[in-house]
Amino acid sequence: MTKKILASLIFSLILSSCQEPAPNTQTQACSMDIEQAMREYDELMNDNDPTNDPEQMPRECNIPDREPSSNLTFKVELQDFNVEQEEKMREALRRAQIVLNSSQFRQRVLNHTYNGEKVFVENDGKSNEEIYYSIMEAAETLMPEIDEEMDLDITLYYRNNSTVGYTYPNTTRIWVNSKFFNTYTLGQVAANAVHEWTHKLGYGHSYNNTPERPYSVPYGVGTIIKELVDGM
Repeated sequence: MTKKILASLIFSLILSSCQEPAPNTQTQACSMDIEQAMREYDELMNDNDPTNDPEQMPRECNIPDREPSSNLTFKVELQDFNVEQEEKMREALRRAQIVLNSSQFRQRVLNHTYNGEKVFVENDGKSNEEIYYSIMEAAETLMPEIDEEMDLDITLYYRNNSTVGYTYPNTTRIWVNSKFFNTYTLGQVAANAVHEWTHKLGYGHSYNNTPERPYSVPYGVGTIIKELVDGM
């Protein structure tokens, strides 16, 4: 077996299983259309059926500031989602796009630290600024044109294991485990999708749950996405 083939197989194994613990708490999703959300809330509260009363009043989203130079768009293909699941994924990606094009996201990436230094683990020799611009340029390894378009081909599947999602370096496709997807917040769904997509830019991480892995580009950027989306 040549070194090149061996390296490719190792890289494939590294990318093939992205694992995260399933959280026990949920964050209430904000409403992008608060007036419509309030009308629906009032209808449910006044329909004389206490069994469908919402637990909380809707809250309006706090939209982050747009980064003037950012124009990242999404091209999305979904497979094996039912209607409700597709709606959830598209809404999560809608919010991810807002966050990715925000000043807050830019600052979080530029200021990401590991061991007191502004750096990501397994950064492919890139500075934080270079990593940020590689995300915004969106030149995937298999489609290397700089087009500022995040190409997402996502298939939903179910496995009763700890793998949240996975992908391989020789395909544009991403697989997402419905075991986690169905109960995840919009921020967690968005984070997982962006995490897997950063693999398409060539960024990897340890297969094992090492202390350094959360500071890799896929996990570090995913955490930023989750916090900003759920914090809207």
